[in-house]
Amino acid sequence: MTVKVLANAKINLYLDVIGRRKDGYHEIESVMQTLSLADTVSATCTGEGITLDTGGVLPADDSNLVVRAARAYFAATKQSFGVHLQLHKVIPMAAGLGGGSADAAATLKALNMLDRDRFTPSELAAIGATVGADVPFLVLGGTALCRGIGDEITPLINRVKASVVVAVDGEGVSTPWAFAELDKRYNGFADFRSERTPSPLIAALEKGDFSSTVSALFNRFEAIVEPQRPAVSELKRELYRYGANAVQMSGSGPAVFGIFADEAAAQRATDYLKNCGVRAYHSKML
Repeated sequence: MTVKVLANAKINLYLDVIGRRKDGYHEIESVMQTLSLADTVSATCTGEGITLDTGGVLPADDSNLVVRAARAYFAATKQSFGVHLQLHKVIPMAAGLGGGSADAAATLKALNMLDRDRFTPSELAAIGATVGADVPFLVLGGTALCRGIGDEITPLINRVKASVVVAVDGEGVSTPWAFAELDKRYNGFADFRSERTPSPLIAALEKGDFSSTVSALFNRFEAIVEPQRPAVSELKRELYRYGANAVQMSGSGPAVFGIFADEAAAQRATDYLKNCGVRAYHSKML
């Protein structure tokens, strides 16, 4: 038996870093949104063990979150069955789009399907938390307020309908570097009090208020990353030029997304960026 599961990318409509814990992890406050942009994970029952085929794009050992997710699933069941996993990559890697975490989440869902839905979605999300901070949200999908290290998830209602263009150009961004730069700027968050709140965005999404939604986007990392990655600023300018109503970096970058009320304009922007050699994707919020 073989099952296929989409591994949907995420964007951060809102992302703030509000503190640093004693264990060194940072506390975040983020409104995350899954997109139709997706990798695919296939899982097939086999004889014994866990095998992974990435088409040579990524390592197929325990450094891959797909393998780690499979091991976490079997550890939770206290039993295992042989499985061959195949990963087809579409989501740009190391771009702030949660691709690796999405693949891990899809792996958990695929194994659960093969295992006749042993776990509820919330139970599966709890297993995902042992693999990575973004995995629980990506198991559940949709729109959610994520706090803590990203593992405290409150589902949200999103009535906003829009096209999303995701674009990536230039070199990647190291997330540990980005957090370290924020630590320098805010003195390790020792006395930090954020001037921001996600409440206006959450209210706008629930009302389906497009104008208020696009005006409430925020990403704390932009001020750190943009001076070091000029391609981020250039992509933002081009997306605005082609009619985006709002543009923002996702995660710690360097992926940039534009929100468009006009689907035709979103497609024109995507086509233009692709012709310029940029990795660009016309997507939708899920």
